[in-house]
Amino acid sequence: MKKIAVFFCACIILFGCNRIPKVDTSKDIEVLHSIEDQFVEAGRAGDIDKILSFYAPVSVDMAYNVPISLDQQARRKAIESWFTSIDPKSIKNTTDDIQVSLSGDLAFTRGTSYQKSPDGLIEFSGRWVSIYKKIDGNWKVIVNIDHNDNPITTTTN
Repeated sequence: MKKIAVFFCACIILFGCNRIPKVDTSKDIEVLHSIEDQFVEAGRAGDIDKILSFYAPVSVDMAYNVPISLDQQARRKAIESWFTSIDPKSIKNTTDDIQVSLSGDLAFTRGTSYQKSPDGLIEFSGRWVSIYKKIDGNWKVIVNIDHNDNPITTTTN
């Protein structure tokens, strides 16, 4: 009888420890949507420091038309370069999907983007994916990938 009681207690402990805690993903989705909106507003304002604040210290940014960025210093240079090729006020992003992991510590956002060159003659449209990690209770981008939908143009001599 004693062995059966010990067995049932062990089963309860093992099953209880194996459960993933419930996370309010709807609240996290709202927070991430707000972050994406703030990201766009910072871009439209040309606020590089605000843009950098959304990234984790160790993260990867693969934006189109700029070198890969693996740290904040490289990311700052890439953003500065990006701002010379676009009119920040033309930035328009649409967040198409936000998914949060059941554990509540990882998420991704996906959407479309649109920008124009400073002279307004060239339009850029593309898609993006950002992977977020919750660090000290705050969502931070750990990977960002942009894809340019425009075809590559070449000149002939």
